[in-house]
Amino acid sequence: MISAIKCYFFSSNKEIYKSVAREYNRSPVHVYRLAHGKKTKGNTDYYILKRLKERGVINSTLK
Repeated sequence: MISAIKCYFFSSNKEIYKSVAREYNRSPVHVYRLAHGKKTKGNTDYYILKRLKERGVINSTLK
């Protein structure tokens, strides 16, 4: 967990993670983890991945 938070602070996509997290009422660290391979557990997580794909952060929504 600490390494995910540490990597989040040094990420170049930090502002994108924050804006998507605000839009879906999630934490930016949760969005960061989804972008880096965490499994989706519901529709909201899928929509977050879809938004990240639209913004060019990830290439695929299939996780």
